[in-house]
Amino acid sequence: MQQISTVQPVFKLELNHKVIPNIVTIAKYDGTHPCLTACAGFDKIIIHHPHGGSVSGRAQRSRAHGEVSELNLSQAVVALASGPLRPDSTRDMLLIGSPSQILAYDVHDNSDLFFKEAHDGVNVIIAASFGKYQETLAIVGGNSSVQGIDWQGNEVFWTVVSGKVCAMITFDFDKDGENELLLGCEDSYIRVMKNNQFKTEIAETGPVICLAAITDVRFAYGLANGTIGIYEEGIRLWRVKSKTNALSVQLSGEALACCWTNGRIDWRDAVSGKVLRRVQLRSAASAMLYADYRSVGVPDLVCVSDRGEVLGYPPYQEPAGSKSQPSEEDRAAIVELFNRKQALTVELQHYEASVSDERPTSAMPTNTRLHVAVTTDLNDEGIDLTISTNNDTVVRAALVLAEGIFTTGETLARHPAPAQLRSVLRVPLRPPRDVPVDALVGYADSEQFHIFELTKQLPRFAMYCLAPSTLAITKQNSYVTFKITERIQRICIWINQNFLLEQDIVLEMENMKELHMRFICLRDKSHLEVDFEADGNVKFSTPHISLAGDLIQSLAVYLNLADLQSTAQFPEAEDKLREEMTNASQVGEMRSRLAAETAERAQLITALLPAAQDAAAHDLKEMLSRYKEVVMLNEELLLSCHVRRSTQEHAVASLKTLHMILQQAARLRVGNYSKAVVAASRKAVKDDNTEALIKILQVGDC
Repeated sequence: MQQISTVQPVFKLELNHKVIPNIVTIAKYDGTHPCLTACAGFDKIIIHHPHGGSVSGRAQRSRAHGEVSELNLSQAVVALASGPLRPDSTRDMLLIGSPSQILAYDVHDNSDLFFKEAHDGVNVIIAASFGKYQETLAIVGGNSSVQGIDWQGNEVFWTVVSGKVCAMITFDFDKDGENELLLGCEDSYIRVMKNNQFKTEIAETGPVICLAAITDVRFAYGLANGTIGIYEEGIRLWRVKSKTNALSVQLSGEALACCWTNGRIDWRDAVSGKVLRRVQLRSAASAMLYADYRSVGVPDLVCVSDRGEVLGYPPYQEPAGSKSQPSEEDRAAIVELFNRKQALTVELQHYEASVSDERPTSAMPTNTRLHVAVTTDLNDEGIDLTISTNNDTVVRAALVLAEGIFTTGETLARHPAPAQLRSVLRVPLRPPRDVPVDALVGYADSEQFHIFELTKQLPRFAMYCLAPSTLAITKQNSYVTFKITERIQRICIWINQNFLLEQDIVLEMENMKELHMRFICLRDKSHLEVDFEADGNVKFSTPHISLAGDLIQSLAVYLNLADLQSTAQFPEAEDKLREEMTNASQVGEMRSRLAAETAERAQLITALLPAAQDAAAHDLKEMLSRYKEVVMLNEELLLSCHVRRSTQEHAVASLKTLHMILQQAARLRVGNYSKAVVAASRKAVKDDNTEALIKILQVGDC
């Protein structure tokens, strides 16, 4: 039985305020004393200063707690961060994110560094430097973009992201001595950004909601489906899944600490993921940070509950005397051997039961083998995973494990009725990446079954099958063209590796220099034409600009292409681009008009209230009339507020679609050409130049 230790907190305090989850930071506003800052409501920020420091200016001392100051804003608070933004000071600045704005506030001097609009919304903010950006920046992750802002409010970089940004850290991913920016996105990808360009994408099984650096080569992650794990140099070491979502992961001494939304905190071995110790907060958790909050020179794990309880736990250290115990690798090897012994014992018992059966014909033949094949099915619009045996035994059940494919989980079980048992079992898929298959095989009347475990690797473009030769050729007006210098034999290898073909492509003649192939998408029956000419010109014809980008990126990785320029023609994307630019322009004008009307009504209310109070002393009818006007103006303000909110949501949706098209345009190029597309697109969007955007999509930024 595994023993899990517990630990007592080294400090404990009460804020006497409720704390909104994930909107908490610890900063040194005077450069010396750490202060815990959190969102305590819709537009209220609390600052706890336990070391004798006081907060002045806009912040006022809280009546509920003597060491807490309150800062009230006029906008909702959705994100908080802190860091030494000013290059001439070591003091931390407070970064406040609202749904459409970012404020950098100097708490110590009670002054604003900058106030900037964030049209794409604000989801997460960090203060960090990475790559060629040596100064500390305010890095803002929005609904479909990431931007870096310096201490003066100038935009230093901007790029588009296909999914909403939920988490960010800086981490030396490629071990070149410079940090990269890691983004956890809602579309289940961990993206690695280096110098304004994405260099790696790691696919996960759910939205990535938290990230944390562990060592020089490892980082931890948490997903919205309750999964946490650790990657080392891009390879997953381990992962575990819980029914509760992870709120935060942090390195604590020699272990990985994980804070769950229900208030449970685990310390896990960073190598194996085994739980080392565990505590439970008295209520749900709001944040977990790693900081020297006691100012004793040693950081603690600072855990904050949603009721304002703050507990500090010491970093995990290996218990004394454990060095004489077996190493973690030895313990893992012992556990693995013990499990194998148990499995072999159970298997032996099954064989003995089959041999001693009165019906020896039900015993499993020793030469039984399981075969797994994957084929495309144009009629069923999917992929068939076929499991069969080499004799008359039947496949009783199959368990298919796949990541991020099935809507109800990561496992698909197929178990036919007894009357339908055959030696062949077909499982329709749409489509998995890596599919380990567990199958139970035996006779129809057997009580014991044998378990086979097989792994079948599916290619990236498995949902595209070869078009029949009898299919009529249709001219497509959506395509991308580029030029490469490569032997056609290597192109054939790339196609064989990335498409699901019944037989590998083999050139009829060694001196062939051209290749033309047609595929059909099993999802929507659209056509994909792949043409490689003798002069090096390549043309991908498809109505989907995203597919064209995926093909180019896959080919560039296989051929190790550093830079690649292309010319594209996608009328549907161009029309969508024009539509979204028009929407964005109209929404911008409407927002400006609504803001002016709101300000005018607010001024009228400000003038009417004193007039109504003055009239109360000598004319009650005048007072009632003034108050009626105030009520009417207030109702108009509320209506205007709802309209502005709807307008903001419409603007965010339009920008997200626009940014997605721009990212797809960038993926049609590789290297510096891709970076140039992003930079030119940003300028065209700022200038409201739709035709320039269309030109960039077509030919890039030359």
